[in-house]
Amino acid sequence: MYQSRLIGIIALVTWLLVALPLLLYHGPAGFLNWPWSAVYLSFGALFALDLRRPHLLLLGLASAAALALILLRCNGYEGALLALVAIQLGTRVNRATGITWILGQTVLMGVADAIAFSPHSARLLLPPYLGLQLVAFFVFETMAREVAARAALAASNAELRGITHILADTSRLAERLRIAQELHDALGHHLTALSLNLEAALQLTHGAAHASVKTAQGLARRLLSDVREIVANTRSRDGVNLADALLTLVGAVPRPRVHLDIPEGLSTEDPERAHTLLRCAQEMVTNAARHSDAENLWISVRCEGETLRIEARDDGRGSDRTDGGFGIRGMRERVAQAGGELHVVTQPGRGFEVTALLPVRGVPV
Repeated sequence: MYQSRLIGIIALVTWLLVALPLLLYHGPAGFLNWPWSAVYLSFGALFALDLRRPHLLLLGLASAAALALILLRCNGYEGALLALVAIQLGTRVNRATGITWILGQTVLMGVADAIAFSPHSARLLLPPYLGLQLVAFFVFETMAREVAARAALAASNAELRGITHILADTSRLAERLRIAQELHDALGHHLTALSLNLEAALQLTHGAAHASVKTAQGLARRLLSDVREIVANTRSRDGVNLADALLTLVGAVPRPRVHLDIPEGLSTEDPERAHTLLRCAQEMVTNAARHSDAENLWISVRCEGETLRIEARDDGRGSDRTDGGFGIRGMRERVAQAGGELHVVTQPGRGFEVTALLPVRGVPV
């Protein structure tokens, strides 16, 4: 979002400065050149719309408007607007496509300038304008890569923190289950043997001794029942704490601002499903930062029966494609392998909405 604001400020200043010579040399009456004024305003509107709802078609129309201004030949500075298009290309397309686009619009600018003024003028203007566009393109391409690298690094660090919680909970769970199993196998075996021996003793005793043996047998059976109940409660109570893992994940992400809604203490006995859920949340954060350029991300996690539902929506720029990039496709494959479903809803200017449904057994809240 910071990058979009920076581009917006640069674009506004450049756009206004292009019209400044018109005011200085001709005064307010200069804007009575209606064809030039209409195309000038059209460029501003197209570029502003492209900032809000990015689309290469809008960028192409803005480039065409800048070239039309050169044909109208009001002051000769209109070519600077092509540098704004080059800035946007640096954040949108790969290097080969961007350079090809810039070379194409520079050639067209030379043709327009030669038609409006003279071939000599075109030869003088082409080198500096081409250099300006290439510098703008490479600067913002580098900036976009740096932003993406920082987002990826932050996401990786956050994921490692979350996985650390999962591993710690998994180790604790495994150790408790081992102790519970040992308790059941060792103590349970001896209590069962004791109960059987007391049963035999009942057949050999009479009177007060018989009553005492019967009481001891009842105590042994009750103790065996208590051991089994403790083991069962230990198995059902343990699990990977999803809330702590997700809080650790989102707490390490500087941007976007993540608003997490998850029941306190939500956990699952399945570490693999916990890891899948964590990776889904991590990819949702990465998608909002890298592709949607969002300021805020809302994540909600709920347990619905034997299904974990994780929903994420952001206030970014969205897209006209729901299949997404490698991240969305990877998340879809991961969820499908776990037997779940992934749904993505997005529109240009309306952010992303991603919902993942994961079947998980034993999810205590």
